[in-house]
Amino acid sequence: MTDAPATPPTLRLRLGVTGTDTGIGKTVVTCALAALARRHGYRVGAMKPVESGIDERPVTAAGLASDAERLRRACGDVDALEDVRPYALREPLAPMVAAQRAGVSVSPATLDAARSRLEDARDLLLVEGAGGLLVPITPALSYLDLFARWECELLLVAGNRLGVLNHVLLTARAAAAAGVSIRAIVLTALSARDASVAEATNYDALRQLLPGQAVLRFPWVDRCDDLEALAVAAEGAGLTSLLPPLI
Repeated sequence: MTDAPATPPTLRLRLGVTGTDTGIGKTVVTCALAALARRHGYRVGAMKPVESGIDERPVTAAGLASDAERLRRACGDVDALEDVRPYALREPLAPMVAAQRAGVSVSPATLDAARSRLEDARDLLLVEGAGGLLVPITPALSYLDLFARWECELLLVAGNRLGVLNHVLLTARAAAAAGVSIRAIVLTALSARDASVAEATNYDALRQLLPGQAVLRFPWVDRCDDLEALAVAAEGAGLTSLLPPLI
């Protein structure tokens, strides 16, 4: 596999957004961070290298039918959708499986080229994966491989529910073994109901199990298309601490 393109001189941070599972708020957190960064004057790009299950995604209140469209909007609606999402696959399966069933060959070079265009004159690039860190894009390339290839730091989005401690620790160990650092873990509220005992104790447990690791809590937001509400939630959750200094 060839080396990925060099980091542009203006780019300050390339952040890979991964999760402990599907359906735990990766896109919400990514959009919230993008909206927050733009509010603070950052030039932000975002991408979802491979989006599968596009036929299954509900249309949002803002008329958006895919995660990639939501990411594009959060960054100002200035990038080509083909760069934000180089590969769109119909079935809700792991990208490798969905691509194979569709007869599509995912090319790392195509992903590299889209990433390079999105980074032009940007301070921050957010790269949202699919599901967990080891989800395969091709038989030879997982999201962990892609994040390592692109020298991303990780933002680990973890759904706050029973089982998350194991999922976070497994992901952290896989990342460490690959030499990929975790910038922060974001524990997301998955509903507006009162927390269970597990949900009420997971944050403190993660702080104890991963001393020195930034662990943040992101609240339930029922207006996921409202970028202002997402930016406010991100600010309140401390996501500003993730942003690199602007010089």
